[in-house]
Amino acid sequence: MATTLFISDLHLSDDTPKIEAGLYALLDREQGMERLFILGDFFEYWIGDDDDTPLHQRVIARLRAVSDSGSAVFVVRGNRDLALGNVFAEQIGGELLGDTTVIDVNGKPTLILHGDTLCTDDVEYQKMRTILHDPAWQAEMLQRPLAQRREFAQGLRAASNAKAENDPDNIIDANDHAIEAAFMEHDVGLMIHGHTHRPKRHRTDAGERLVLGDWSSSESWIIRADGNDCHLEHYSY
Repeated sequence: MATTLFISDLHLSDDTPKIEAGLYALLDREQGMERLFILGDFFEYWIGDDDDTPLHQRVIARLRAVSDSGSAVFVVRGNRDLALGNVFAEQIGGELLGDTTVIDVNGKPTLILHGDTLCTDDVEYQKMRTILHDPAWQAEMLQRPLAQRREFAQGLRAASNAKAENDPDNIIDANDHAIEAAFMEHDVGLMIHGHTHRPKRHRTDAGERLVLGDWSSSESWIIRADGNDCHLEHYSY
């Protein structure tokens, strides 16, 4: 039976060797899957497709092996890796998707997205998101020297980590009105996203929403669609 997998929020970096190993173990275990959807924040940060660190080269090689084996690989940009570009997509043999995409899952029109656009109560974040997603700002940033971009990304990461240490629950959850609006706008009954780090299956009058969790050094979350249903699964490694 054809299987579709969804993952998000691995936040891969040089500091996450166990998560990297867990990813590879999952890819090995799920050989033969039909589709793999990565729903954002796959990397802790991504400052341009020219940032060919050993970590990036290893991950690209493993994803390329997945696509070369016949599995389709799709990537949604997150707030941490919004600079993922077409070169990356070509290298992995996959496809970059937009902020919101409707796909078929078990015969049901399904909205997939990273999830940060649903967190409308976080006003300061949404202001920053508007700036970071501006094409002119991105073009200017990608023209800067690689070392300068790395310094910028590390500064953002340090600020984010400091905020998380002071307030572990600082990620504001998805707004109910934004969720309902997304269901109506895209005319779907199923939604899958990450970002909030709050794995759960929600059932409402508007539709069903499956939320992926983030990955840690010992466990993670995946969503599996096997032709009959979508399952939120706890994955240990």
